[in-house]
Amino acid sequence: MSQELYTAIGDPYFAEPYIDEEEWRDTPLRHYYVHGGFRNTELQGQEVKFCFYFPEKDKYEGRFFQYLSPAPESERESEKLTGEDDKITCFLTHGGYYVVSNQGGFVFGDCERLYKSSANAAQFSRTVAQRIYGYEHRPYGYVFGGSGGSFKTMSCIEATTGVWDGGCPYVLANPMATPNVFCARLRVMRMLGTKGLDKLVDVMQPGGSGDILEGLEGDQRDAVIEACKMGFPKRAWFCHPYMGDGSLMVLAPTVQQIAPSYFEDFWTKEGYAGADPNSSEYRDRVQFVTRVRGLLEKNKTTPDGDFSSVDTSWINTMVGNQTTPDIVLEEEPPEGSYLFRCKIRVLTGKAAGKEQPVESLEHGIIVVSSAFDGQNSGNALEGLAVGDKVMIDNSDYLAMQTLQRHQVPDETYYVYDQYRKEDGTPKYPQIPMLIAPLIAQNGGGTVPNGKINSKIIVNCSLLDESALPWHGDWYRSRVREAKGDDKDWMRLYYNDNCIHDDRAGYLDDAQFTVDYLGMLHQSLFDLADWVEKGIEPPANTQYRVNDGQVEMDNSPDRQGLQPVVHSWANGQECVHVKVGETVHFTAEIEATPGGGAVTYAAWDFEKSNDFSNGLELHPTTADGSKATVSADHAFQTPGTWFPVIKVQSSRSGSAEDIFTQCKNLSKVRVIVEN
Repeated sequence: MSQELYTAIGDPYFAEPYIDEEEWRDTPLRHYYVHGGFRNTELQGQEVKFCFYFPEKDKYEGRFFQYLSPAPESERESEKLTGEDDKITCFLTHGGYYVVSNQGGFVFGDCERLYKSSANAAQFSRTVAQRIYGYEHRPYGYVFGGSGGSFKTMSCIEATTGVWDGGCPYVLANPMATPNVFCARLRVMRMLGTKGLDKLVDVMQPGGSGDILEGLEGDQRDAVIEACKMGFPKRAWFCHPYMGDGSLMVLAPTVQQIAPSYFEDFWTKEGYAGADPNSSEYRDRVQFVTRVRGLLEKNKTTPDGDFSSVDTSWINTMVGNQTTPDIVLEEEPPEGSYLFRCKIRVLTGKAAGKEQPVESLEHGIIVVSSAFDGQNSGNALEGLAVGDKVMIDNSDYLAMQTLQRHQVPDETYYVYDQYRKEDGTPKYPQIPMLIAPLIAQNGGGTVPNGKINSKIIVNCSLLDESALPWHGDWYRSRVREAKGDDKDWMRLYYNDNCIHDDRAGYLDDAQFTVDYLGMLHQSLFDLADWVEKGIEPPANTQYRVNDGQVEMDNSPDRQGLQPVVHSWANGQECVHVKVGETVHFTAEIEATPGGGAVTYAAWDFEKSNDFSNGLELHPTTADGSKATVSADHAFQTPGTWFPVIKVQSSRSGSAEDIFTQCKNLSKVRVIVEN
């Protein structure tokens, strides 16, 4: 039986909207600001609240754009953003007003509250827009969000009707994404270590062999194969110094609640890696017992930083353990022990039986991690005393690194074929229920199924280390099943050299990545034209899925929004030169069909991360859709260098609109010898 679609009209729970602030503001640009909420919606101390930002009347074109953060956050969060990240300025200068809510706040147990809160904020914004602009109209509405926000966006598009006219989920998650996307990659990181991971990066660089398995043997080779087949991008290992374990520390308690026996079975039953004495898990297990030498009290603190991106929003959920003391140990575990995300377990005393994840263990002092626990805002190890016996234990974290083997879904999730026998049955023991879809439902309100009720444009990153690229292809297939065909309903764009994070000012490594905000914003504006004017957006990116890896050609024929660029040093991808020898660098840049003109190009030769010195563009077509650039540089220091060129194109052909610059990069290898 299909679920009745939610309309947000006449819902008595949201019957009392109120406005407590409204005024004209001049920053970040002239706009009318409205803040308010819905009375009698308080749940677990959180009331549904919203902010609306309206452009001046002569700049308004009858639409709004609404952002959904991965984890509920303050409705005022967008006011901190600047530059290309500034959502308020972006949408107010492109014909729309901007809507953002707290999605009902961070609460436990009522996942439908997420999309219902968003829907009612959207509907009430229409009433306010009619009053402000002084005429009766129904503003078109477009909703967008990435990562965990893509769950929320898909719920809004699938579970409601009459609220939004389109959506742009980006860096897409699917129902089997969390926590499984993090598991196989963490196992590789543990088994290879920094030196091994650096080798993976090098072979995938220009001039490398391109063979991700080069030099690997045994269980290390098997671990990399497993991660690649699960969809971790082969060129994304450069993220290893930055990516950590994503939000796994948030999600692990959910796994423990749903399947507590898993963490014992893993070490005791056949078919689990931990029970195999030849496995890396068995070898790396730590259960170190010592005593508490001292307790260092600390004051409750508020996390310091910007946690509004798709990569960091989950940190807002880490609200517990804020006054748990730091713990001084009598002895430390042996040097070289694998202690990342280990636990401290209290064995004796008043706190016996309590356990908590460890944030850090340095110089014999344990800092306990914040916790995903709205009820526990204080000391989770209350009662712990000097002299109590404790265990430092990494067992659960090791068990999480092969969790995906033990919850194999249906055949539509093709990356799990590696865990099926020839007859289709699972190779490994299975947890009684699939955990990931429950997390997806809690994260968005529904489990994504492709039964969309309005048009969507999806953007996925080809080097996404957290929402793996194949998720976009999986969702496109579900839309096809639901709608018969996706042509009139959906576009899917893959953006190369982009990772998970959506901040323009923050790149894990500027030598490897560009941000995808220009492609995302252009998608939203194209979506508006598609809905309002019937103007079809550019065609889907042409891609293929090969053993879990999404691949596409570096040619404009691949379609989508992102320009393509080819670069050479002395006409080659890899060149050997002497110190002081001049190297001639060239590049060819081309916008995809309908992508406008090339607007910018800049080289960084020696890893300065400075791409501010734009090159003179030499158009090779009348419309500027193709251009070449050239530059000379001499290296004064021997070594291996990877000069990078970053390029931009835009639909208008102008670089002035910072919000719609579609970006890409290319690099070469230069080996400089004395």
